[in-house]
Amino acid sequence: MTRFRILCPRKTLTGGPEALHQLGAALRAAGLDVAMVYIPQRRDNDTPDKFRHYGVPVEMKLSDAEDVVVIVGETATDWVWRVNRAQVLIWWLSVDFHFKRPEKWTKRAKLWLRERLPRNRPYAFQPHPRVRHAWQSEYARQFLLRQGVTDPLPLTDYIAPALTVPENELPAVPRRNVCLYNPRKGWAFTQQLIAACEGSGIEFVPLQGYSEAQLRELFGSSKLYIDFGEHPGRDRIPREAAASGCIVITGRRGSAANAVDVPLPEACKVDETAPGVLGLLRERLTAICADDAAHRAAQADYRAWIRPQRETFFAEAAALGSALSRSR
Repeated sequence: MTRFRILCPRKTLTGGPEALHQLGAALRAAGLDVAMVYIPQRRDNDTPDKFRHYGVPVEMKLSDAEDVVVIVGETATDWVWRVNRAQVLIWWLSVDFHFKRPEKWTKRAKLWLRERLPRNRPYAFQPHPRVRHAWQSEYARQFLLRQGVTDPLPLTDYIAPALTVPENELPAVPRRNVCLYNPRKGWAFTQQLIAACEGSGIEFVPLQGYSEAQLRELFGSSKLYIDFGEHPGRDRIPREAAASGCIVITGRRGSAANAVDVPLPEACKVDETAPGVLGLLRERLTAICADDAAHRAAQADYRAWIRPQRETFFAEAAALGSALSRSR
């Protein structure tokens, strides 16, 4: 049987590592031999508590063998050159993060360099007989096509089931005039918007340090979520907020520029570089708070698109596992 080994940054709790654990669980559900391999490879590597419920076994050392498929995210593509016999699948969870490098020589940056160079050159779509690609977003799929990849595989992701609220269970209580935002995404513009909305009666609340249960309560009691970040792939938080009934407003960068990855009504996407955009957004956010029920109804199709994503992902993972097993 083909063995699938998923490389994942150790002790990292962000959306990318969660997607990698979701993939492990989905491949196991398809009856495949799957394990996580945390990188850098250390003797104390273990599954973070946040991801234990996915139930994916851990291997301390990567096996480089012909019956192995090594799955790496787009930020660890230098591992392509570390394996000599295994097949490699690069899962493009984002596009932008693939190109980012540390800007300052911090301790972490030095560790990054030591782990990758000079033994391992960056992957830049050089010809390779054993590399396949999978895309999480239409944004990534189009990027791969531009690089000459003709057979990328679909492999999206899904938000936590605890945050996937059925339409008939959306909180019916009056919501607060609260606009939620991720302070790590588009903060420079968001800061300007907060200043522009002074005196509007809208409270801006950063999403920091909340548990999953607290997030569901906050999403269910707030009217708005804004995201003017890079949108390097199908971001999770806009979907999580929308699933609980928040009205989502985004920019038009990255995956938010297309209607496949972020299928919001066009009026809910704003070009933050447009003249007078801060005044326009103040008016729009104020209008939403004044009649949030109507604006929430206008995003019903977006919420309906989000809810079946777990089932879609499990089907994609099973098909991917079958395709890679057959190709060996």
